Amino acid sequence: MQVLQQPSLRRNRALTATIVLSFLLLLCSAGLTFHVSRQGVKADELVVHTMEVQRALNKTLLTLGGAESGLRGFLLTGNEAFLKPHQEAGELLPNQLATLRELVADNPPQLANVEAITPLIERRLASIDTAVAAYRAGRQADAVGALQRTGLPTLNDVRSRIEAATEFEQRLLAERQRAAADLRDRFTSAVVVMLLACGLLALFALISVRRYVATVHESRLRLASHNAELEERVLARTEDLARAAEEAHRERARAESLLTDVNHRVGNNLALVSSFLTMQQRAVKNPDAARALSAARMRVQAIASAHRKLRLGADFATVKVNEVLGAVLEDISAGLPPGDLIRIQCQVEPLEINARDAVSLGVLTSELVMNAIKHAFVPGEAGEVNVVLEHGADQVAILEVSDDGVGWHDQQIQETGGLGAKIIDMVARQFGGHPERTARFHEGAAAPGRRPGTRIRVNLTKLQVMPAS
Repeated sequence: MQVLQQPSLRRNRALTATIVLSFLLLLCSAGLTFHVSRQGVKADELVVHTMEVQRALNKTLLTLGGAESGLRGFLLTGNEAFLKPHQEAGELLPNQLATLRELVADNPPQLANVEAITPLIERRLASIDTAVAAYRAGRQADAVGALQRTGLPTLNDVRSRIEAATEFEQRLLAERQRAAADLRDRFTSAVVVMLLACGLLALFALISVRRYVATVHESRLRLASHNAELEERVLARTEDLARAAEEAHRERARAESLLTDVNHRVGNNLALVSSFLTMQQRAVKNPDAARALSAARMRVQAIASAHRKLRLGADFATVKVNEVLGAVLEDISAGLPPGDLIRIQCQVEPLEINARDAVSLGVLTSELVMNAIKHAFVPGEAGEVNVVLEHGADQVAILEVSDDGVGWHDQQIQETGGLGAKIIDMVARQFGGHPERTARFHEGAAAPGRRPGTRIRVNLTKLQVMPAS
């Protein structure tokens, strides 16, 4: 009997040892989890502290920038309401700087940077007060001169120091995030090792327990129980994956909506700038200044039109070029004077291009069309401008703008000093091409009395066109 009991005794001891070791591993896991949790909390607190410093720096810069903008508005209009941000800055900046000092008190380099920023800000606020006093005393030239002599250098110095402090905090944030990630990796590795050890012990315990199983019926019941549990886990996992997929779809839709909203807001802001330029154009009396403001307004409007039509594709990186250029040309047509007889025709293939190239292509097209409207026709006469963008036989996109106007003379070709011509050449080089100017209708091919017209062709060799999906 004693001989028969020895194997059972050994199995009981092995099972007891397995249970004890499992318990010890659980205690170690609990202790490790507690330690890593404490370290994780400290790491999170450091990350939050760094973000608070960044927010305080940005708030200080925004407050000073508001005061600067208010001064400019006051000097331009004489309206005392523009000085409200400056008055608020005088009250807010000391508190903001005190908050910054408290936040970076444990960081000597950052504290020294904040201490260096403080006298610059005080000096800038004092110079603003001086400029305001000079303006109120009727010395507008002295006020503007003070702004130009000391205002911009001091503001740039403050901005550079705040940007340096922000960059330092960003590096510190990255280091702390890497430290937190390293801590999590070490914790994961330790947990994996313990899980493997627990798995081995569990396997050993299972083998020991199975030796006590006397009947096949109990083994079948256990197997059926394990199968049911596995099916429940599979079902639960399937439901989790379905929820995760639905959540990912919602997040994607939200991200797409946010990107569309951002592009639309940028377009609206640029349109607002265009309206300001229109108001300024109407206010100036100098014809040269009015023409310069009109040209600037049209360029800003072209960029605004392109931004409002930046509907990104499924990959969030491409747009349809026909939508972007169509919006630009529609805004140009709408901006022509009432009764203007010039028509703009658009034949643009629905090619997919990188979103980063869309605005530049819109600017190039706008400059070419406005150049044709300005030089090809006598004021009051009818005409037509055609815009064509297509994929050539060599898989290179080609932009062509033509008109039926008076034609391009050699003297005009030599006049390349204008801003519009420089913009056309610069953007064309960005896409790997240059504008090629020829007559639209060759001699002998045009009807009697027809004007020769002009055709400008740009091969966009560096414009990446995505394959059709």
